[in-house]
Parts: sequence; C-alpha cells; structure tokens
Amino acid sequence: MTLAVPAETPAMAAAPAGGRERRRWARRALVAGGLALALGAVAALPDLDGLNRRGIDFLLPLRHLAFGPLFTPAQSDAVVVAVDEQTYRSEPFSGTPKVAWTPHLAQVLDGLVAAGATVVGFDMIYPTSLDRPELLRGYDRPFLLSLRQAAEQGKVVLGQARLSGETIAPYPGQLLAAKGPDNLRTLNLKLDDDDVVRRYWRDFKDERGGSAPSFGVELAMRAGAPMPADDFLINFNTGAGDVPVHSLADLFACTGKGDAVYMERHFKGKIVLLGEALDLEDRFRSAKRFAHDEAADARAAPERCALAADPGRFAPVVDRRSMPGVLIHAAAVNTLTKGLALEMLPRGWTFVTVAGSLFLLGLLFFALSPALGLLAWAGVAAAQGVVSVAALQAGWVAPMPSFAILGALTFTLLYAYRFVVEDRERRRIHHAFRHYLAPALVDRLAEDPSALKLGGERRHMTVMFSDIVGFTSISEGLKDRPERLVELMNRYLTFMSEVVERHGGYVDKFIGDAVMAVWGAPLPTDRAEIKAVETALDCQAALERFNAEVVVGEYGMPALGTRIGIATGYAIAGNMGSSSRLNYTVTGDMVNLASRLEGANKEYGSLVMVSEATASALGDRYVLRRLDRLVVKGKTEPIAVFEVVGRAGEVPLETLRRLAAFESALALHDIRRFAEARYAFEGIAGDDTSALYAKRCAFYLDNPPPTDWNGAFVMTSK
Repeated sequence: MTLAVPAETPAMAAAPAGGRERRRWARRALVAGGLALALGAVAALPDLDGLNRRGIDFLLPLRHLAFGPLFTPAQSDAVVVAVDEQTYRSEPFSGTPKVAWTPHLAQVLDGLVAAGATVVGFDMIYPTSLDRPELLRGYDRPFLLSLRQAAEQGKVVLGQARLSGETIAPYPGQLLAAKGPDNLRTLNLKLDDDDVVRRYWRDFKDERGGSAPSFGVELAMRAGAPMPADDFLINFNTGAGDVPVHSLADLFACTGKGDAVYMERHFKGKIVLLGEALDLEDRFRSAKRFAHDEAADARAAPERCALAADPGRFAPVVDRRSMPGVLIHAAAVNTLTKGLALEMLPRGWTFVTVAGSLFLLGLLFFALSPALGLLAWAGVAAAQGVVSVAALQAGWVAPMPSFAILGALTFTLLYAYRFVVEDRERRRIHHAFRHYLAPALVDRLAEDPSALKLGGERRHMTVMFSDIVGFTSISEGLKDRPERLVELMNRYLTFMSEVVERHGGYVDKFIGDAVMAVWGAPLPTDRAEIKAVETALDCQAALERFNAEVVVGEYGMPALGTRIGIATGYAIAGNMGSSSRLNYTVTGDMVNLASRLEGANKEYGSLVMVSEATASALGDRYVLRRLDRLVVKGKTEPIAVFEVVGRAGEVPLETLRRLAAFESALALHDIRRFAEARYAFEGIAGDDTSALYAKRCAFYLDNPPPTDWNGAFVMTSK
C-alpha cells in the first residue's frame, strides 16, 4: 500500500475539498449532537437535583450583585429575638441558668403579644423546670400564664427536636399551658448530602399516624400563608440585616420600662422567632453561606430600645460560613409568606438547555484548539451563569453545576475523540514527514490528510541535487578519525536541510554527502523553480560561512564546495519500497535529469546548473548563462542547460561583461564558425566554461560534426 499527494490545481481541488469539509463537519455535528443529547438526558435525572441545588450557594451572592435584595429588612415578615452573647452577659440573665429564665421570658412574651405580633415561635426548648415540689414550686407560673394567654389567641408555637430514637420536647407543664400538641411543632432542619440547608420540611409524621406542619410552615400559616404542597427550597434574602434581629436582653429592658411604642413599631404584624444566635451553638451551613456577613448584619441591626449595643465586645470572633438556625427558620417563613419558594427547572427545560448548550460547545471544541476550547467552555459557562442568576431572580434554579461538570466532560470526550479518531491520520503524517519537511509544510499536509491517497501520482515538481566538491580529500584526511568525518557531514547536511526547509522544500533523502530536495511534493508549491534556485544560492552563501567557521576554523581542512543541479517537470511521487519498509520519494526522468545536471557542473566548471524548464520560469530575477544544448547519458534529445550566475542586480559588472563575451562566442560556436569561436573563447580569461569551449572548438576544427549537427553535446558520463 502506497500513499501519495494528488497533483491538483486550486480550482480542481476547491469543490472536492469543500465536499470533504462539509462531510467532516456533518460527522462532527452528529458526534457533538449525540453526546449533547446523552448528557442532556443525564442532567435531567432526579439524581442530579442535589448537585444542581448546590449551585444556589454560588448564585445567591451573584444575584445580590445583579439585583440587590429581594426585600428590605423593614419588609421582612419574620423578626428574630435572639439569645445572643450580650444576653448571656447582661442582667438578669448573666450568671443565671437558662432554666431559671422563664419569668424573664414571660415578660418579653407578654410585651410581644401586646405589641401586636402575629405569632411568636420558640426555637428554644426547655425540657426541664425549676417549678417542681422539691425545687421552686410556682417559679414558672408567670411563664405558664403568658403561654396560656398567647395560646388562647393562637399566637404561640413551641418547638421540639427529633433525634434518632427520641424527641426533646418542652417540659410538660409548658406544653399544657400552651394548649397541647396543636401549638407544638418540630424544629429539625433538612440537610442535603453535603450537610447544607437548602430545603425546608413541609411536615412531620406525628404520633397519631397523621402529620403536622413543620415549625416554620406553622408560623407562616398563622400569618395566612398557604400550606406548601411539598418540602420546598428556601429563597434566602440577601443584604445586611435582611431579617431584623433584636437582643433578648434589650427587649427585656424595653418591656421593663414599658416602652410600648418601640415594641409596636418593631413587632406589630410580625412573625417573631425567639432563638439562640451565638458564636458556637445551634449553627448550620446554609445556601446563604457565601452571602452571609455577620459583621454587616450586626452593623445593620435595628435601633435599640434600652440597652446599647456593644459590637466591639460582642461581635463574632471569626468570620464563618454558618448561621444560627433561627435565621434559617426565619428565611423559610419569609419564603412562604411572600410566595418566593424556589423551583427546580422542569426536567424538560433542563434537558433542552443543557443539551443545546453542550451541542454549541461541542461544535466550538471541534473548531478550536484545546486551549481556546477551554476558554470557550469558560465563556459559555459564564453565559450560563448569567442566565442562571436571572432565572434565580425569577424563582427558578437552573442546572448550572450539571452544565459545568458535563461541559468539562464534553471537553474531555470530544478532544479525546479528535486525538484518537480525527488526528490519527494527522499524527501518521507528522511521523512520516517530520524529518523531511519544514514544520509548516507538515502542518499544512496534516490539515488535509485526504491530500494523501493510495497509489503513486504524477505531479509537476522541481527537484534539486547537491553534492560536495572535495569530499574525497576530506574523507582521506579524516580516515583515521571516522567519528569526526560523520560529525562534519552531519553538521553540513543540517545546514543544507535548514536552507531547503526555509524555502519550503522537502528533503527527500541524503545519499552519502549528496542532498535530494523536492518542491511540489508532497504538497503543491507555488513558484517552485524560484524557491529551488533561491535555495541553491543561499546554500552557496551558507557554505562560505560554514567553511570559514567549521571546516577551516575547527577542523583545519580545505574548504568544501558544492555543485547543484535543478530540473523541473513531471515525475511520480509516492511511497516506494518493500512491503515492510517504505519511503516517500519521487522518481522519473526529470529526477534523473536533475542528478545528471549536478554532475555536469564538473564538466563546465559551474556550481548551479538548471534545466531549460526551470530557467523559463525564473523570468528576469536572475542572471543566467546558457551553458550548452546537452544530451545527458541515457537520452537522445538535447536540452538547453543554464548556469545560475547570481541574482539580478548583485552580479559584478566585470562578470556581466565576461558573460556577454561568452554569449557572442557561443553564437559563433552554434553556427559552426569554430575558428572564430575558439579565438573568442580563448580571449575570455578566468572562465572554465570558456576554456572548455575553446578546446571543444579546436576538436571540431579537426573533427567537424555531421552536417545535421544542432549544437548539442552528448555526455558520456554521469
């Protein structure tokens, strides 16, 4: 099996190349679409809801930046009365066990009910009491009376906590005063798998086989909110002090001095939650963990009534991502009373948005490099984030985490597909040609692997052969140090190859000290003849530097020379060799001609000889000298051959004069005026070609050519 590049003109190749490109993108669209559909279906699975809920944590602070808070602190339906650090350090609470606080709680509860609070919920449990015969009978009487009065108005809800095997409930006397189980609700919060509170329980099973609303749901229903259909997602408000928090110690002092105006201003029509807001106890991580700022909340706390705040003394010790459980209950209450419960995006829409986005990403991944593909993924993910923030503002939770992870998976799978499937041919081409072609040409060939096809191909190309002059003397001089000879040759062949590749050529092979280079295979090359001649001239110039710096300077050897032959025409290009070992090369009469021209330089004393076909494509860019009409060994028809003297404008005037004299002498030679030609050639000093022709004219004077002679010379050696 052989591979070769078809010789196509741009016009011939345009239609097939366009068809190939369309088919390739059709395959890519099919792969990207199939993967997007599969991953979109995965994103819509219920098992990924937990993952998608985690996105709320990151979206909340972004929503706040984009839209601000959902409502102001004054618009909050829930208000918190907090047992805070200041309460523990203020009279009469300081140094007093919590079980002995009940008379003080009674005073505050009475003040809240009198101020017009809609309902007061206790996120605190007193499972024991001092009001016992053996302790202080009647101690809890004020608290029990307050509970009964509030319960008769439907304005109190006590809390209980369920553990794995038991329930922590209020002391029986307190529950009885609150009129029993109808005013008792469960405080447990609903944790996701990562121990973060994002959802809230609708209800809990009770001992009678039925169910009872959860603590927050009960409080919201007392304020007129409907019972939710199921457990719900809390829509946390953001911003400093979004839920007003009052210190229990301040309210105790406030009610003690009878400031009913303050109490009514802050609690009338509000749902009041009484609970702990301490540094260490009863704290949970919630979806608001990245948008919660306790220091800002403290600065935005409501005005005090009687007891001045002391943030320097009672501020949080460390910045943390957890928040008091009572604030989570308050957020759940606001969610229900304001109808703000979040909803997961419907599964159908999840499928459509994720699949559509991944399909777009897939097409981008096929069109871009991995680095740019990564940027594209980040850009699309950012756009998804913007859409997700807007959706959250509208009450919908978009599958942003699923998209981010599935987008990364799409990136991995599609670039793996490109590497394993699409780039397989590209890698094969790189491996086959990287040592022979300039990297830019290898990349061009690899971009269109279809340019390589089975079988040899007849192509129009230009071939160059170069060979060292004086190699025998060099090898003789280094015969006792072969490693130095190999080193010298490698350095010589390296700089020659670099010049070839710089001019877009393909180094076909090294033959001892000879270099064979090709333009026009394996890829078509514009101005191949000019590039080959430029290579020849640059090689001669580079050899002068190489001789000075290396051959003479380092090795102390005589300077090297190089002879170059260039021919243009049609040849066969393809992989050739045995069934077990192949080599991409070119072959044909034109290739043999280039080799013969390189050898013919020795006969004429020239350094760069080109065929007539090559010379005809050079225009007036170079100074050329017709050397002969040559019949190379193995051929019968003569061809004109030319010496490349140099670039136009760079050849010295004296050389141009000598060339003009040579052309005049050659014209006499061609019309068989050998005596005059001989005299003219002998008059051109310092020119090996003229000396050759002078001898040839002398020979023709003694041995005239046949009458049909056309000025050709037949070479008898290679």
